[in-house]
Amino acid sequence: MRVGVPIFLFLAAAGFHTALTASLESAEKEDTFGEEVGLEQLSDLQKRDQEEFEAAQMSEEENDTQEEDMNRDGNVEADQHESESDEDVDGMRQKREHLEANVEEADETTNLAEVE
Repeated sequence: MRVGVPIFLFLAAAGFHTALTASLESAEKEDTFGEEVGLEQLSDLQKRDQEEFEAAQMSEEENDTQEEDMNRDGNVEADQHESESDEDVDGMRQKREHLEANVEEADETTNLAEVE
């Protein structure tokens, strides 16, 4: 029986050592696997984020382009309206000058008639 106790303790220690080693190796494999999966998932997330960012930039550029086009159209319309206003002012100025000339002629004619 004296021989059985040390053998039993040796086998128990060896079994404990084997179990502990297997557990540590398993934990390392899980960590490595988790890191690999994590990197793959992170890579997928980064790709998705990059795609969304690029889509947002393209959408923003399209919006900017549309706003610029609308501003240009508005400026063209404003320029046309301004040109029309200038033409109206020029036309009214010509009418006024014509009327003033007619009034002056009428005054001169009246003055001449009074003098005679």
